[in-house]
Amino acid sequence: MTGYQKTATAGSDARRTAVLLLLSLCLLATPLAARETTISEPRTLLVDGVYRIGARVDFDFNETLYDALHNGVPLLIELRVEVLRDREWLWPELVADLRQRFQLQYHALSRRYLVHNFSTGSRTSFRTMESALADIGNVYDLPLIDAKLLQPDQHYTVRMRADIDVEALPTPVRLWAYLGSAWSLKGKWRQWPLQP
Repeated sequence: MTGYQKTATAGSDARRTAVLLLLSLCLLATPLAARETTISEPRTLLVDGVYRIGARVDFDFNETLYDALHNGVPLLIELRVEVLRDREWLWPELVADLRQRFQLQYHALSRRYLVHNFSTGSRTSFRTMESALADIGNVYDLPLIDAKLLQPDQHYTVRMRADIDVEALPTPVRLWAYLGSAWSLKGKWRQWPLQP
Protein backbone atom coordinates (compact mmCIF):
# COMPACT_ATOMS: atom_id res chain seq x y z
CA MET A 1 0.00 0.00 0.00
CA THR A 2 1.42 3.39 -0.96
CA GLY A 3 1.60 6.40 1.34
CA TYR A 4 -1.18 8.09 -0.65
CA GLN A 5 -3.50 5.08 -0.25
CA LYS A 6 -2.84 4.94 3.52
CA THR A 7 -3.68 8.66 3.82
CA ALA A 8 -6.86 8.26 1.74
CA THR A 9 -7.97 5.27 3.83
CA ALA A 10 -7.27 7.10 7.08
CA GLY A 11 -9.19 10.14 5.82
CA SER A 12 -12.25 8.08 4.85
CA ASP A 13 -12.16 6.27 8.23
CA ALA A 14 -12.07 9.61 10.04
CA ARG A 15 -15.01 10.89 7.97
CA ARG A 16 -16.99 7.70 8.60
CA THR A 17 -16.35 8.01 12.34
CA ALA A 18 -17.41 11.67 12.32
CA VAL A 19 -20.63 10.86 10.45
CA LEU A 20 -21.48 8.03 12.85
CA LEU A 21 -20.81 10.29 15.82
CA LEU A 22 -23.05 12.99 14.36
CA LEU A 23 -25.85 10.50 13.68
CA SER A 24 -25.67 9.11 17.20
CA LEU A 25 -25.87 12.62 18.64
CA CYS A 26 -28.90 13.29 16.46
CA LEU A 27 -30.61 10.14 17.68
CA LEU A 28 -29.95 11.12 21.27
CA ALA A 29 -31.65 14.45 20.65
CA THR A 30 -34.83 12.95 19.18
CA PRO A 31 -36.58 11.84 22.40
CA LEU A 32 -37.47 15.46 23.15
CA ALA A 33 -40.95 15.49 21.70
CA ALA A 34 -42.22 18.58 19.99
CA ARG A 35 -45.18 20.30 21.50
CA GLU A 36 -48.28 21.28 19.61
CA THR A 37 -49.28 24.64 18.29
CA THR A 38 -52.92 25.49 18.93
CA ILE A 39 -55.10 27.77 16.85
CA SER A 40 -58.08 29.31 18.60
CA GLU A 41 -60.79 31.86 17.87
CA PRO A 42 -60.76 31.44 14.07
CA ARG A 43 -62.98 33.89 12.23
CA THR A 44 -63.68 34.96 8.67
CA LEU A 45 -65.15 38.33 7.70
CA LEU A 46 -66.23 39.72 4.33
CA VAL A 47 -64.98 43.31 4.04
CA ASP A 48 -65.31 45.27 0.78
CA GLY A 49 -65.58 42.11 -1.31
CA VAL A 50 -62.54 40.41 0.24
CA TYR A 51 -62.63 37.63 2.82
CA ARG A 52 -60.33 38.37 5.73
CA ILE A 53 -59.35 35.99 8.49
CA GLY A 54 -58.35 36.29 12.08
CA ALA A 55 -57.21 33.80 14.71
CA ARG A 56 -54.92 33.35 17.67
CA VAL A 57 -51.99 30.97 17.37
CA ASP A 58 -50.40 29.77 20.61
CA PHE A 59 -46.87 28.39 20.28
CA ASP A 60 -45.43 25.97 22.82
CA PHE A 61 -41.67 25.66 22.23
CA ASN A 62 -39.90 22.58 23.52
CA GLU A 63 -36.41 22.62 25.03
CA THR A 64 -34.69 21.96 21.68
CA LEU A 65 -36.28 24.98 19.97
CA TYR A 66 -35.74 27.16 23.04
CA ASP A 67 -32.04 26.23 23.26
CA ALA A 68 -31.48 26.66 19.53
CA LEU A 69 -33.04 30.13 19.59
CA HIS A 70 -30.94 31.22 22.56
CA ASN A 71 -27.77 29.85 20.96
CA GLY A 72 -28.08 32.02 17.87
CA VAL A 73 -30.21 29.87 15.54
CA PRO A 74 -32.93 32.02 13.92
CA LEU A 75 -36.26 30.20 13.60
CA LEU A 76 -38.50 30.73 10.59
CA ILE A 77 -42.15 30.22 11.53
CA GLU A 78 -44.57 29.68 8.68
CA LEU A 79 -48.29 30.28 9.06
CA ARG A 80 -50.17 28.57 6.26
CA VAL A 81 -53.81 29.21 5.33
CA GLU A 82 -55.72 27.34 2.62
CA VAL A 83 -59.18 27.66 1.10
CA LEU A 84 -60.58 24.34 -0.12
CA ARG A 85 -63.66 23.72 -2.25
CA ASP A 86 -65.52 20.59 -1.18
CA ARG A 87 -66.26 18.05 -3.92
CA GLU A 88 -68.51 15.00 -3.77
CA TRP A 89 -66.36 12.38 -5.47
CA LEU A 90 -62.82 13.69 -5.23
CA TRP A 91 -60.61 15.18 -2.56
CA PRO A 92 -61.13 18.90 -1.96
CA GLU A 93 -59.81 21.36 -4.53
CA LEU A 94 -57.24 23.92 -3.36
CA VAL A 95 -58.62 27.36 -4.25
CA ALA A 96 -56.19 29.60 -2.36
CA ASP A 97 -52.91 29.08 -0.50
CA LEU A 98 -51.56 31.88 1.69
CA ARG A 99 -48.29 31.75 3.61
CA GLN A 100 -47.13 34.22 6.23
CA ARG A 101 -43.49 33.86 7.24
CA PHE A 102 -41.88 35.25 10.38
CA GLN A 103 -38.29 35.03 11.54
CA LEU A 104 -37.77 34.86 15.29
CA GLN A 105 -34.27 35.63 16.51
CA TYR A 106 -32.69 36.23 19.89
CA HIS A 107 -30.16 39.06 20.15
CA ALA A 108 -27.84 38.12 23.03
CA LEU A 109 -26.21 41.54 23.50
CA SER A 110 -29.48 43.43 23.94
CA ARG A 111 -31.34 40.41 25.36
CA ARG A 112 -34.21 41.15 23.01
CA TYR A 113 -36.27 38.98 20.69
CA LEU A 114 -36.52 40.21 17.13
CA VAL A 115 -39.46 39.39 14.85
CA HIS A 116 -39.23 39.99 11.12
CA ASN A 117 -42.51 39.75 9.20
CA PHE A 118 -41.53 38.88 5.62
CA SER A 119 -44.96 39.85 4.23
CA THR A 120 -44.92 43.42 5.51
CA GLY A 121 -41.17 43.88 5.92
CA SER A 122 -41.67 45.09 9.48
CA ARG A 123 -39.14 44.33 12.22
CA THR A 124 -40.15 44.49 15.86
CA SER A 125 -38.20 44.02 19.08
CA PHE A 126 -39.62 42.41 22.24
CA ARG A 127 -38.37 42.00 25.80
CA THR A 128 -39.71 38.46 26.24
CA MET A 129 -40.05 35.43 24.02
CA GLU A 130 -43.70 35.11 25.06
CA SER A 131 -44.54 38.60 23.79
CA ALA A 132 -42.69 37.96 20.51
CA LEU A 133 -44.60 34.71 19.96
CA ALA A 134 -47.88 36.41 20.90
CA ASP A 135 -47.21 39.02 18.21
CA ILE A 136 -46.54 36.33 15.60
CA GLY A 137 -49.64 34.42 16.70
CA ASN A 138 -51.99 37.41 16.51
CA VAL A 139 -53.56 36.95 13.07
CA TYR A 140 -55.75 39.98 12.52
CA ASP A 141 -57.58 41.16 9.41
CA LEU A 142 -55.44 39.12 7.01
CA PRO A 143 -56.73 39.30 3.38
CA LEU A 144 -57.47 35.77 2.19
CA ILE A 145 -59.47 35.64 -1.06
CA ASP A 146 -61.64 37.85 -3.25
CA ALA A 147 -65.32 36.91 -2.89
CA LYS A 148 -65.71 36.97 -6.71
CA LEU A 149 -63.50 33.87 -6.93
CA LEU A 150 -65.97 31.78 -4.91
CA GLN A 151 -69.09 30.18 -6.38
CA PRO A 152 -72.20 30.85 -4.26
CA ASP A 153 -73.59 27.30 -4.63
CA GLN A 154 -70.40 25.59 -3.42
CA HIS A 155 -69.12 24.72 0.05
CA TYR A 156 -65.68 25.95 1.10
CA THR A 157 -63.43 25.25 4.05
CA VAL A 158 -60.66 27.41 5.47
CA ARG A 159 -57.82 25.66 7.25
CA MET A 160 -54.78 27.02 9.05
CA ARG A 161 -51.60 25.65 10.64
CA ALA A 162 -48.21 26.87 11.86
CA ASP A 163 -44.83 25.14 11.88
CA ILE A 164 -41.07 25.70 11.78
CA ASP A 165 -39.60 25.90 8.25
CA VAL A 166 -36.85 23.28 8.49
CA GLU A 167 -35.40 24.30 5.10
CA ALA A 168 -34.57 27.75 6.50
CA LEU A 169 -32.41 26.37 9.32
CA PRO A 170 -28.62 26.65 9.01
CA THR A 171 -27.14 23.68 7.14
CA PRO A 172 -25.47 21.96 10.13
CA VAL A 173 -28.72 22.08 12.12
CA ARG A 174 -30.93 20.98 9.22
CA LEU A 175 -29.76 17.34 9.41
CA TRP A 176 -30.75 17.19 13.08
CA ALA A 177 -34.11 18.70 12.22
CA TYR A 178 -34.84 16.06 9.58
CA LEU A 179 -33.90 13.22 11.93
CA GLY A 180 -35.70 14.46 15.03
CA SER A 181 -39.29 15.47 15.69
CA ALA A 182 -38.13 18.00 18.29
CA TRP A 183 -37.65 20.57 15.51
CA SER A 184 -41.31 20.61 14.57
CA LEU A 185 -44.13 22.51 16.23
CA LYS A 186 -46.49 19.72 15.14
CA GLY A 187 -49.12 22.20 14.10
CA LYS A 188 -52.35 20.44 13.21
CA TRP A 189 -54.73 21.88 10.66
CA ARG A 190 -57.54 23.88 12.25
CA GLN A 191 -60.46 24.23 9.88
CA TRP A 192 -63.79 26.01 9.72
CA PRO A 193 -66.44 26.63 7.04
CA LEU A 194 -66.34 29.62 4.68
CA GLN A 195 -69.75 30.66 3.40
CA PRO A 196 -69.73 32.66 0.12
